[in-house]
Amino acid sequence: MTKEDKRQKLIEAAYKVFSQKGFNNTSVKEVAQEAGITPGLVHYYFKSKEELLFAVQRDIQSKYHKHYDGEDTSTTEPLEVLKEIKTRVQNNPDWYRWRYELYSLGIKSESLQREVQSMMKLGRDSLSHPLQSIVKEPKEAEVMASILLACFDGLALQKMVDDEFDIDASYDMLAKLFESYLKKQ
Repeated sequence: MTKEDKRQKLIEAAYKVFSQKGFNNTSVKEVAQEAGITPGLVHYYFKSKEELLFAVQRDIQSKYHKHYDGEDTSTTEPLEVLKEIKTRVQNNPDWYRWRYELYSLGIKSESLQREVQSMMKLGRDSLSHPLQSIVKEPKEAEVMASILLACFDGLALQKMVDDEFDIDASYDMLAKLFESYLKKQ
């Protein structure tokens, strides 16, 4: 296994363990164990557990943006996007667990707060860019993106903590609200 392979394996292991147990409840030893690597090697690749956390976040963002790079969003129907986003909580709950873990850490730590700010800005930007083709004012697209991001995260959180929460009905209502807004444009 190459150095880069080991580093990537550590990042993937940290993502899994941090998402499931939380950053503060996870030891470097547990990450190494999940990766099948000796604990000493973790410090060879990352100076601190926090540096590993940042590497995980950069990796997740990179993969997320690569997944959507090159897609022509000008022909994508907004309601189709809502459906795709709704399925993430079922298809990839660790992604949301990871986000909530970072939110919690960002509220408590100034250095992590900057990372969370960056993550949220990228999320808003990725939403506002396609919205600019369907709303009149660029500033409105930015505001709508921030509202939608809050809805996506909030609805996912409710579904993750309450199996009986009807995420389908909630997304249906969100779609109706969004359609109503678009008709006024």
